Amino acid sequence: MTTPTIILIGFMGAGKTLVGQTLAQKRDVGFFDVDHEIEKAANKTIPNIFSEDGEAAFRDIETQVLQQAVRFPGIVATGGGSVDRPENVAILKQSGATIIYLYGPLEDTIKRLLPEKQRPLLNQKSTLAFFELWQKRDPLYRSVADYVVEIVDKPAATIVNEIINTIDADVATKDLLYLRSQIDTVDRKLINLIAKRMQLVDEVADYKKSYHMPVVQKDRMNQMRAALKNEFSAHSHVEEQMIDELLNLLLKMSIEREREQLE
Repeated sequence: MTTPTIILIGFMGAGKTLVGQTLAQKRDVGFFDVDHEIEKAANKTIPNIFSEDGEAAFRDIETQVLQQAVRFPGIVATGGGSVDRPENVAILKQSGATIIYLYGPLEDTIKRLLPEKQRPLLNQKSTLAFFELWQKRDPLYRSVADYVVEIVDKPAATIVNEIINTIDADVATKDLLYLRSQIDTVDRKLINLIAKRMQLVDEVADYKKSYHMPVVQKDRMNQMRAALKNEFSAHSHVEEQMIDELLNLLLKMSIEREREQLE
């Protein structure tokens, strides 16, 4: 039985290499990393190719390697700029491979990339140019992808499971799986936001302790509750009861946390 080719595409920092390696291990197939093969072909690192030979030279090698990659029986991780050239887009579209777009919104992409030092394009481009690059590439990724998988705040193992479930699902289920992928992403964002909120609660508790202020300030709580209800009154998916229940839970957690801090 012929091993199918699964190609991972997406912006720099999307985790294509880690997800690809994990997926290859789980499927017991080979793994082909386009960036790694480019470095082998040039006998130098990608940052050095950019600095010594320029981006055009890098893209020339990338096209050559991509032509090999689409015939690889297993999992392929591409570079972020694999869709920058029209000939590369054509290579991907005509490959017959299953192409997965690992998608993360721009703001999350920037957060992931800020600590990194070895991204030549990131180092060379201003914030505006980086934004324009993301806007240019996102529709190109979508134009060649068979499936889109949301990656924000998800470990590699979770992303791999979503990819496998999507590939193996029947046609009627695939759209449902993508909707669930988006819901999972929102859930993770909510939990991270709640964690951030509790960090701020700790800071508020320290402030109140320093100035001998009471933990519960009912006037402020009631004002906030009324403001939120008014702000979201036109939103068909947000009812007053939902706001009440959510705020009651968050306020209970916050009050308990502050009291612990003040003891």
